[in-house]
Amino acid sequence: RNSSSSSNQNEAGNKGKRQLKAFMLYLRERSFGNKSSSLEQVFGDRSSPRPSKYDKYNAPMAEHYFPPHPSDYPTSTSSSSNGGYSSDLVIWPEVWTHYIDSLQPERAMKYQSAIWWLSVNNNKGRFAPHQFIERRDILHLVQSEYARDYVRTKLSAAVATSKDVGCGGTKKNEQQHVLTMTEFIPYSSSEFALPSTPATEGTSDKEKGGNELKSNLVVYNPAKGMHWTDEIIRRACGKHAKTERDGSVTSGGGIRFCPIGKGPGGRERMTGEEVVELLKTAKVYVDFGPHPGMDRLPREAALAGCVVITNREGAANFDSDVPLPAEFKFAKFDVDKIYSLIKNCCSKHDEYAKKLDKYRSWILGQRVQMKACVDGMVNEVVTKRT
Repeated sequence: RNSSSSSNQNEAGNKGKRQLKAFMLYLRERSFGNKSSSLEQVFGDRSSPRPSKYDKYNAPMAEHYFPPHPSDYPTSTSSSSNGGYSSDLVIWPEVWTHYIDSLQPERAMKYQSAIWWLSVNNNKGRFAPHQFIERRDILHLVQSEYARDYVRTKLSAAVATSKDVGCGGTKKNEQQHVLTMTEFIPYSSSEFALPSTPATEGTSDKEKGGNELKSNLVVYNPAKGMHWTDEIIRRACGKHAKTERDGSVTSGGGIRFCPIGKGPGGRERMTGEEVVELLKTAKVYVDFGPHPGMDRLPREAALAGCVVITNREGAANFDSDVPLPAEFKFAKFDVDKIYSLIKNCCSKHDEYAKKLDKYRSWILGQRVQMKACVDGMVNEVVTKRT
């Protein structure tokens, strides 16, 4: 839905660090009858204001058309001394890689491009294998080890050995143009807190969603993996169990299964705050769908005090992306073993939830890790090029 652009480096650094101006570039996709599509820039107004939740970031909405007119470029960046590229860097979401050159100006210097691989699966092959070889000008920012492995595999045909720079520092013998990043849950930091938040350090047991709030509730994402989730529910509740209006089903043993949603059948999307409130009342979160990246819901569930149970598909197959204890990750779907684990997690919740303490600590540390990753990116794409 949108992409970010960072531009106009400022030589006045803060404590030796280079300062950049970053903007959110909002774009709207328009489709036409001949199955073609294009992007147009949109600006916030009363009819479509910028969401207030983004006000906390030091990246205002771009108020001028991008790219700028050639006459608006500083003299230092309007020459061809740097290979025909301006100092502007546009970071594209992985779902829009087919638009990566759509904003390039005809008579001015080209902007630089990066792809933010928030997921792998959602790209759906739009960035074709040959482009990894031909487009050596593109920087790849990877959110997960799953994405890094995917990009490195695609690049291996073009580069034998190079480097991967990011929050882990320089790593030898890895492909060029790949920067390791991460992502954090905003409300896991007080600076980005929601009005209602799940478990964070320094909160009481009741605020964390302790036993005072929790019931024998198992929640799941109804948007993915429902074939497997339905099999678990049938095993627990039987084939003819009554489904409530909100989509929940209760087993004979008193365990209730509920989709993360609202309205009839739980098919309506919840707000972030509503998701948090539901997770705080649940004991278990199950996710047997695809994991296209380092997904948010398993981390939110863990912070809310849920025991998280997953498969090993996609990013969940990488312990650096989903570092759960092995007993909570299933490489092979075994409904009897899964249901047995769910029952144990409900009856001995405190015992099983404690096994995820390291996972929760890892989640809470992602904001600091993200800052290190961004510093590494700035050093790589700005400092080393000037």
